[in-house]
Amino acid sequence: MFRPKKMTMICGSILATLMFLFSLSISSGSVSALGAASTEMPIHFIRSADCSGEDVEISGTIHMVNKTLVDGSVIGQFNYQDVTGVGLTSGITYRVSAVDQVRLAAPFPSSISSVQSFHLISNGSSSNLIVQVLYHVTVNANGEVTASIDSLSMQCTP
Repeated sequence: MFRPKKMTMICGSILATLMFLFSLSISSGSVSALGAASTEMPIHFIRSADCSGEDVEISGTIHMVNKTLVDGSVIGQFNYQDVTGVGLTSGITYRVSAVDQVRLAAPFPSSISSVQSFHLISNGSSSNLIVQVLYHVTVNANGEVTASIDSLSMQCTP
């Protein structure tokens, strides 16, 4: 048998519990802890791939998604989905395979330089490439994260 009053009490209890848990999450961190923020870094470089004897154009956008953790530190994850490479002589295309992350510990402001690597995988039997990127990541006193690419180098994989 359906009892509207009992159902209303159960729904009200569930809603109160959810509101309580939500208020705890707000008090334990900043508002940015409720979600993630994204920084986009356009990338466009032409580098020589010694093993293939040609220049390779690397382009796209690296997305860094960052989140403030309960302990106040910030973790950033680099997503290379939109980055590709093209051999300028052969037309060989390369896809990226990698996910990187950095962590900055509170208190802020704080900054780090971090070398991260990603692989450019060729379509076919051509050599694959390793790209090393020197990032500079900063968290200001307000918890806002910025990131930039300071340099990029490339090597062939054995």
